[in-house]
Amino acid sequence: MRSRPPILLAATFAAAILAGCASLPAGAPATADVVIAATTDVHGRLRAWDYYANAADPARGLTRAATIVDSLRTAHPGQVVLVDAGDLLQGNPMTYVAARLAADQPHPVAAAMNVMRYDAAAVGNHEFNYGLPLLEKAIGEANFPFLAANAYRVDGTRAYRAWHIVERQGARVAIVGATNPGSMIWDRDNLSGRLVIRDIVPEVRTAVAEARAAGADVVVTVLHSGLDSPSSYDTVTTGLPSENVSARVAREIPGIDVLVVGHSHQEVADTTINGVLVIQPKNWATSVSVAHLALVRSGGRWHVSAKRAGLVQAHGHAEHQGVVAATAAMHDRTVAYVTAPIGTTAMQWRSDSARLIDTPIVDFTLEVMRRAANAELASTAAFSTDASFGPGPITVAQVAALYPYENTLRAIRITGRQLRDYLEFSSRYYRQTPDGRPDPDPGVPGYNFDIVAGVEYAYDLSKPAGQRLTHLTRNGRPVADGETFTFALNNYRQTGGGGYAMLSGAPVVYESTDGIREMLIEEVRNRGTLRPEMYFVRNWGIVGVGGVSSKPWPAATPLPPAPAVPVVKDPAPAQRITARTLRIISTNDFHGALEPIPDLRGYLRGGAAAVAGVIDEARRACVPPACQSLLLDGGDMFTGTPISNFAHGRPVVDVYNTLDYAAAALGNHEFDWGQDTLRARMRQARHAFLGANVRYEDGTDVPWIRNDT
Repeated sequence: MRSRPPILLAATFAAAILAGCASLPAGAPATADVVIAATTDVHGRLRAWDYYANAADPARGLTRAATIVDSLRTAHPGQVVLVDAGDLLQGNPMTYVAARLAADQPHPVAAAMNVMRYDAAAVGNHEFNYGLPLLEKAIGEANFPFLAANAYRVDGTRAYRAWHIVERQGARVAIVGATNPGSMIWDRDNLSGRLVIRDIVPEVRTAVAEARAAGADVVVTVLHSGLDSPSSYDTVTTGLPSENVSARVAREIPGIDVLVVGHSHQEVADTTINGVLVIQPKNWATSVSVAHLALVRSGGRWHVSAKRAGLVQAHGHAEHQGVVAATAAMHDRTVAYVTAPIGTTAMQWRSDSARLIDTPIVDFTLEVMRRAANAELASTAAFSTDASFGPGPITVAQVAALYPYENTLRAIRITGRQLRDYLEFSSRYYRQTPDGRPDPDPGVPGYNFDIVAGVEYAYDLSKPAGQRLTHLTRNGRPVADGETFTFALNNYRQTGGGGYAMLSGAPVVYESTDGIREMLIEEVRNRGTLRPEMYFVRNWGIVGVGGVSSKPWPAATPLPPAPAVPVVKDPAPAQRITARTLRIISTNDFHGALEPIPDLRGYLRGGAAAVAGVIDEARRACVPPACQSLLLDGGDMFTGTPISNFAHGRPVVDVYNTLDYAAAALGNHEFDWGQDTLRARMRQARHAFLGANVRYEDGTDVPWIRNDT
């Protein structure tokens, strides 16, 4: 059976979701319908393109959201109100290029949103990252207002509009917006002496009352504020109101019909708080929230009689060609910028374990910061666990994936007591466990787990937060509370971001306006070739992980010798298996690794020949007839290396045939080159490809994919 094309399916699904309220006949003026469509936290994902991977992104992008909105407008002509809850102007390489390398060109965010005909957008905290002039430029180019009822100039006047009214089917719909007070910490340098962000709740209460007094029949509030989770900063020491108050707004402010939530990167399909319909689309234009409001006229005014909402995922929707065209020039410039090689490395650097063990890729960031600030210590978070370099050329995109934020570098002077408190606070990222095994707390973002260079320390996660440091030394000597150190960190953390209140009042001894990411890029350019020993000093760990114990380390240690490659030993004849035994030998996620590659220490690892040797050893240890071996694979066999990708996996199947595999599961990456290529590899292979849960969209089994063997 042939499956229907995915875009056709997406369109069919969307039609079912979007056709919520049929248009009313002309003779029914006492009722009306309004549809609210919303996005939030787009963070520059205007195109369905991943600039870090330099590949199409099938799951998100404002170009796909635009197609959803067009479908809504076709289904509900004259009824749709389109809003965004903020964080538009920062977040990926395109917004960096637009702000720093092509600031004289029209801003692509404004251009894309103009094509989509947005009615209003809230100001997000990241709108301030590149400074007020850049925000003012984008506002000036937008055909819709940016709203922030709680943003004031130093003279006490509102800096931006608090509300905006549009008309749909004769009903007046007010859009009230507010931004996040946390910007007073996170972007203090850009706002100090220019702008004051006040408490959201009282300012929105005032704005809603103003909009109702101006004749609004419906009030939609767009807040760049999470529902009710704790603030990432200390509200007591900073004196700032909470950053996440959307639930309070719904509970405490009368007159709101729909509340669009942003900032927290969560997704809320349809919930009600105190009669207020609360919705939140997924960040990065991954989904569009759609709310349907049924209105009736009574007493000369429109009133909401019913409301409901849902989500439409961007995945599967075609890109809107109008938005593609509006962003084409900046997209092309961004691709050229991020794909340019700036250096090279012979080894692979990875961040996937950077919150568990000390890694060269994080030490690269720390050492560049420490040296630039001429500081004794340095601190950073592992912002992404997907970042990697090499082996081969290093590009701007790879460095941007490692350090995605617009932070600048500072250094402060701290005491040993502050350092100890800092590290203990950082360890809150992990929950306490009886055996000390790492278990991240989902309520603490990964970017709030900081790693410090320049001292030696370890955490015992079986202890409660605040009592986890087993030791804290510098060059092997215990750190005393009264000692002082210069400490390099980013401006977000120095100004109190993340709740590190123990740094409050620490004197600044170094300050740069240069971005840390740009410092890293220049480091790669200047070095040309990166080697781990240029940066890596093992100085921290978690007890029980990677051989770390609770004993103090004598000092920060260089790279240890590479461990021996494990080999399956052939037992002595007397120890050979005599019972009837089946030995399962398995591999998984080969990803075309036909040739070995050097690890961080320069030792060659992996490759088909090495794997074949280990398999052969395992087979020889299982002596027939008493023991029989079975070789299986867990999938993801082909994609991942140029030698395999170029031949669409043919050499991998040749190796698997030589090794005499019995069967392999279908990995998700087996579909990367389409069904025809997969079927060709299946015909080439002597082993079975198994996928018991693979079905056509109508639920019938796929006859050419075996369930078992």
